[in-house]
Amino acid sequence: MKKFAFLAVFALAACGEAETEEPMVEEEVAMEEPAAEVAMAADGMPMAGTYEITTAEGETYTQVVSEDGTYVNTMPDGSEVNGTWTSERPDQWCGAREDEEVECSTEMVDENGVWTSTSDNDPEDVATIVRLDS
Repeated sequence: MKKFAFLAVFALAACGEAETEEPMVEEEVAMEEPAAEVAMAADGMPMAGTYEITTAEGETYTQVVSEDGTYVNTMPDGSEVNGTWTSERPDQWCGAREDEEVECSTEMVDENGVWTSTSDNDPEDVATIVRLDS
């Protein structure tokens, strides 16, 4: 009987120790968000920036392209035209002025460094682009 009482005390002591042990704490591992993919322009630089655009008709205006998918054109008379843009690859620009349909253009920089944007809807509509910031 003494052996049984001793074993019972020993077993209770062992149980008591298990209850007082610190519980394992799971650590949260912070996962980094993947970096947002930066749209690249035909010149190999990020699409966001300030440009001088000269249309096929010879009109020149300034375009400020933002990373958030918006742009603002400042026209020769000082008026501003807002729009949105997308680009899935460096040789493509798709844009829409407010309340207009999206139109896409194919862009390229030739061997002389001249950057052109040709409307996918009208191959005669070719604009010349110059990046004003670098």
